[in-house]
Amino acid sequence: MRSFDASRDRSAPTTYEGITLSGVPVTGTFARRHLIVAAKPDCDGCRALLESEPSAFGPVPVLVVGAEATDEPWWHESALPVIISPSLMAALDIRWPPFWVLVDGESGRVLNEGVPFGPEHIAKEIADLL
Repeated sequence: MRSFDASRDRSAPTTYEGITLSGVPVTGTFARRHLIVAAKPDCDGCRALLESEPSAFGPVPVLVVGAEATDEPWWHESALPVIISPSLMAALDIRWPPFWVLVDGESGRVLNEGVPFGPEHIAKEIADLL
């Protein structure tokens, strides 16, 4: 099962800005390969992703990003880092969460992307790229 026909060849940001769910500003760098999972409030599929352990996605750092904050408890209880960053979603051309993007910080390119069907599915799709 593939989540997307083919990745769109495009650049990816090497830095990002956002805020945590508690309102603290954050900045970061994608210095190597990084998995970004876009989520949205009131999304049952997103809930399963946020409730996953980071290791479920494979040996890659994971960042969850949303366009807007939510009071959903499962967002706040996630073992994954969660930030609110509409600018990162726009820079990655994420238009409709849930969606995932694997970026390579060294080349500044998107390596793979798709619609998530669970962390194990994403792990299988990106395994050859890690």
